[in-house]
Amino acid sequence: MRAVSEALSPYAWRRLTPEMVSRRALAAINGHGAADAAPVARHDERIGVLVEFLTGCRWRSLTADAVSRQLVTALDTWRHESQWLEIELRWLLDGDG
Repeated sequence: MRAVSEALSPYAWRRLTPEMVSRRALAAINGHGAADAAPVARHDERIGVLVEFLTGCRWRSLTADAVSRQLVTALDTWRHESQWLEIELRWLLDGDG
């Protein structure tokens, strides 16, 4: 979470689009430079997850720390749901054998 907050804080991040905030957050999560959103591929499905989250809340009224915490939580929730979906699909496929 700290890396995401540090990636947003030096900028007028409230003026960025949800996609740019998401890309900067993901770059920080991936361990790239705080200012470099370029390493995050445009087709990375996590961008859509975070953009959807941001468009569903009033993120510009939050602090950088609060937005960072919310983004990391949204990404963790999505990751856990995706893992459960994979498990359930395997169960279904194994049941057909």
